[in-house]
Amino acid sequence: MLILISMSNAQDKKSERMQHRLKKSMEKWQNPMKEWGGLGAIKLDSIQIDESSAQINFYYNSTLSYIPWRNDDVEKFVNSLSGLQKRKLKNYSTVVYTNGYELSELIPNIYRTNQEIDKNRFAEKKQSENFITREDQLYYSKGLSDHLIALWHSHGYHFDQKLNRWEWQRARLYGTVEDIYTMSYVLPYLLPMLENAGANVFLPRERCLQTNEVIIDNDFSTGHSVFQLKEGIDTSCKSGFAYKDTLFAGDNPFQMGTSLLVNNANGKVAEYRSQVSETGDYAVYISYQQGEDYSKKVQYTIHHSGGKTSYTVSQTMGGGTWIYLGTFHFKSDEDAVIEVSGEGTISLDAVRLGSGMGNVARQATSTVAAKTSGKPRYMEAARYWMQYAGMPDTLVFSLNDEKNDYKDDYMSRGEWVNYLCDQNVSGLNLPIDLAFAFHSDAGVTPNDSVIGTLGIFSTVRDEGKFPNGQSKLASRDLADIIQTQIVEDIRVLYNQDWTRRGLWDKQYSEAWRPNVPTMLLELLSHQNVADMRYGLDPNFKFDVCRAVYKGMLKFLAYQEGRGYVVQPLPVDHLAIKETSSGYELSWQPVDDPMEPSAKPTKYKVYQRINDNGFDNGVIVNGTSFLFPEPDAGQIISYKVSAINEGGESFASEILSMGIATEDAEKVLVVNAFNRVSAPAFIDEGDFAGVAWWDDQGVPDRYDIAFTGFQYDFNRQSPWLDDDSPGWGASYADYEGKIIKGNSFDNVYLHGQSILKAGYSFVSVSDEAFNQSYYDASAYKAVDIILGEEKTMVSYKNNTVRYQIYTPEFMAKLSSLTQNNQNVFISGAYVGSDIHLTKDTLAAQFAMDVLKFKWRTNHAVKSGDVYTSNFAMPYFSGELSFNAAYHPDFYSVEAPDAIEPVGENAVTAFRYKENNSSAGTLYEGEYKTVVLGFPFETIISEQERDQLMKDILDLFYNKN
Repeated sequence: MLILISMSNAQDKKSERMQHRLKKSMEKWQNPMKEWGGLGAIKLDSIQIDESSAQINFYYNSTLSYIPWRNDDVEKFVNSLSGLQKRKLKNYSTVVYTNGYELSELIPNIYRTNQEIDKNRFAEKKQSENFITREDQLYYSKGLSDHLIALWHSHGYHFDQKLNRWEWQRARLYGTVEDIYTMSYVLPYLLPMLENAGANVFLPRERCLQTNEVIIDNDFSTGHSVFQLKEGIDTSCKSGFAYKDTLFAGDNPFQMGTSLLVNNANGKVAEYRSQVSETGDYAVYISYQQGEDYSKKVQYTIHHSGGKTSYTVSQTMGGGTWIYLGTFHFKSDEDAVIEVSGEGTISLDAVRLGSGMGNVARQATSTVAAKTSGKPRYMEAARYWMQYAGMPDTLVFSLNDEKNDYKDDYMSRGEWVNYLCDQNVSGLNLPIDLAFAFHSDAGVTPNDSVIGTLGIFSTVRDEGKFPNGQSKLASRDLADIIQTQIVEDIRVLYNQDWTRRGLWDKQYSEAWRPNVPTMLLELLSHQNVADMRYGLDPNFKFDVCRAVYKGMLKFLAYQEGRGYVVQPLPVDHLAIKETSSGYELSWQPVDDPMEPSAKPTKYKVYQRINDNGFDNGVIVNGTSFLFPEPDAGQIISYKVSAINEGGESFASEILSMGIATEDAEKVLVVNAFNRVSAPAFIDEGDFAGVAWWDDQGVPDRYDIAFTGFQYDFNRQSPWLDDDSPGWGASYADYEGKIIKGNSFDNVYLHGQSILKAGYSFVSVSDEAFNQSYYDASAYKAVDIILGEEKTMVSYKNNTVRYQIYTPEFMAKLSSLTQNNQNVFISGAYVGSDIHLTKDTLAAQFAMDVLKFKWRTNHAVKSGDVYTSNFAMPYFSGELSFNAAYHPDFYSVEAPDAIEPVGENAVTAFRYKENNSSAGTLYEGEYKTVVLGFPFETIISEQERDQLMKDILDLFYNKN
């Protein structure tokens, strides 16, 4: 006999007593579950008593399923309900259901301890067939080699048909907008982490930041480009790509031109050659048509400024679209060449270098002129990239009959994944393993608490199964593993109270459309100042992306029944020193206390000559690398990565060296500029936000998500619409501009000027320089790069980072000056780092050893400097450093004014804006030159070279 008690309309006393006991039990049980925020009310819908099986079934609303369940939690919850049963029901077993699942079904396979594994969540093992293989990349057996991942970030610039304008999907807040904010996680961090683990990653939005574009094609090529078929090669003609500068509705560029089919290839078949209009980094995309009998080993060899790099591509899949190979450095005065070779049947179509500007035109009516976005292609929504990439419109990116681009954009991503996976004639036959959508959310908390992280997946469609029969609970497993990793890592590194918002099983288009395990991540609220204090920090972005990568790695490894190894962290303590047989580059590995497996077993050393790109690197087993003396006048640069079975780390900072002549004096260059950070924040009651006027922060190499400075700081300003969003509202004047940050390559720029002045140089990181074992006594001149280094305090435990005047640093400089060695230091916070930290020991050191004292920070707003009368014997003329936006230099928003201390110390330079002291010169038994702005931000190469020559000639008594 079944007895059903509905908790929504129960009126009898027995039901009321049951409800009361349930409420007390839920309150008691929920106390330890408060770590999950924003779940909503957990309600019991009904109770079913099955007397025939002596079982009580509790049916809860779907909110109970939002919790990331584990075995212990399920057991505790079920036991708490079992205790409610009295008298004759005391021995009945208890089963809990929520969202159509028995509660224990919601435990991911990877976290199950005393429960049978759900094999329905495993996919059949796919055939091992490589799609793209970089020939110099190692195979990461415990990483992600042979895996294909679909990945995208947020929305993008799109056309609103009703308003007849291009716009963002969200409002501009705190100097960014969600449409490109999450891009600043995906492109510089998550994407290379996955690729460094061996994965092929596909994006439905443009990944390349180069706004110049080159098309090389058999139909038509742009600029100084040419397609050359090897003489004597017989081809037939197929449909293919044709260049068109503006695409309209219905246009598919991959059906507007031709491609060539080589039927009996035997070696090299074609060459694509071009000269880019501007030196820089360019993504290289290829295209071809696919066929079952086409070659699985077509070789593409890219000749770039750093050498040549080869890929092997299977043309049985991925045809009729742009396929990304890699990003390389090309020079405007040299040919970029892509050679194609192989055997059998090979398809040849267009090659593309760079990203370019958006070229899809939209128009509201037949009487209104068509409009392109005017934005770089990487800023546009996926819907437009998909059209340019040859996706079928009505099947993938135009699901609303050209009437709603906004809906088309978010609806298209899942259909794009399915088109990639489709093994039919119309699809690309790519075995995608998983898909991931990276978003941020809206919402504000009144008490400045963190809104936190939400995971979304979907099991609703198609009876909860993917087309291959795999249970869609695999998507819940993926979402739970990634969300768990993110929240755990953030709590360890940043905020122990970071909010976990739960796991939603809902029909969000990006979650339910893909036919592979998929997660939609809402990392934090871009509208909430408490979240964005973390969310604008490059360190936070790196750590979040590392957590996402680790979650994907763990999910796929468990699905395949294998172990995993996490790729190492970047190395540090780099140093170049002279040896009896040449020069030695050395470094040290960095442990990851949260991932015991992330230990390097070998390393890769990358080399660059002069202003070319880096080569493909060489593998070394130890922590040092010997190399011969470079040719005179040549600058050679190195960076190092760490490698293990799981993949390759990000590269280290870059050290350089150069030999002017055999007998030239050597200068030691110390890179002490390591800082990357969020901008300053202010919170004074109703006045709160990003204090850009105080500190704009330091991007990690670059920032692509900055829209403009915040102008509304009033907490009480209401949101009206995206054009008038109230508190946090920001300008749009920086959109499309890449903001330069810490390049970790500043030694090279200093070294260029040193070499031109007739001096040789070697370099060292400050971590190695500050060690007692490092001997710098042989260098009469030491150039210390401080950049925008200044003391920062971590979010947790008040750990100090980026401090300039550490005891070790001061001891090293004291040792140098006691040895009558000369020191050149430049940096925006060279004095204010002492003042802001109230460090009396450092203040005394600066006066006693470096012979200066701090006067003020934010000394000027402009960057114009002139030589004082005191320094005229040694220096002359004027110079300008970058104090605003510049495409090639980071901005110095807070230069220091510093003043000389003691005899033989003078003001050497003054700011033209107010005549305050911009730099000091001390001439005693040793010499110092200290600048309150970074040398590497001097805009004119000629001015940099002259200043460096004047300083070194002074140090070596040549002037």
